[in-house]
Amino acid sequence: MRDGSVVLLVLILANMLLDFGRTQWRERRRQPFTPLQNGLMAVLQGAGVAALLYAFNRSGVPALVAGMIFALSWAGIRWLMAKVQSPFAFVLQFFLQVLVLAVIWLTAQGYWPWALDSIKALFNARNLLFLLGYVLVLRPTGALIGAVLTPWLASVSSKGSLKKAGTLIGYLERALILTFVLLDQWGAIGFLLTAKSILRFNDIKGDEQRSLSEYVLLGTLVSFAVSIAVGLTVLKLAGK
Repeated sequence: MRDGSVVLLVLILANMLLDFGRTQWRERRRQPFTPLQNGLMAVLQGAGVAALLYAFNRSGVPALVAGMIFALSWAGIRWLMAKVQSPFAFVLQFFLQVLVLAVIWLTAQGYWPWALDSIKALFNARNLLFLLGYVLVLRPTGALIGAVLTPWLASVSSKGSLKKAGTLIGYLERALILTFVLLDQWGAIGFLLTAKSILRFNDIKGDEQRSLSEYVLLGTLVSFAVSIAVGLTVLKLAGK
């Protein structure tokens, strides 16, 4: 399995390098690619996959078929992402390409039984308990914090704040805290609290901003307390 994983890593690395080269070329040209140029790039991507699989497995026909499948998949993914109006389109595109490469790799290496057994092994009580912990510190905890802070919401102003930035910051903060608790990295939690305090200092200093500073402090402490409590509960139930 260790030697087989090298094949997958090389396939992903080669795909990333070709995509990077394509992006640099497009930026220098300062104009979008024509359908013919995109088709040639798809062929190049497929040829790269075929060449790498042949180099590792010494099997010509399967490598050629895999290359053709990836070339078609690559072109299809590009066409699909052109229809998606989202700043995360590039991330989704990369994920889909890696997914196609993984399917090709599993088929070429004959690792499907191992993959299915590994997926089944992931669905155990311990992993599901950890997943439940992350779910709890996101939306349910966010609703709890909102309910706690509701009596003071009218006393503070959100003028100048990015829309929904506070919600996203809260999600990331609680996810990081839970991760640090599960990894027994208490020093990292202290560092996170210190970093947040320093970043917020210039925004909320001054007597006229005292209500906002107390509001932020209260929300932060509730967020940390609930996340730590959830993390400790998960560890206890998991038997650690």
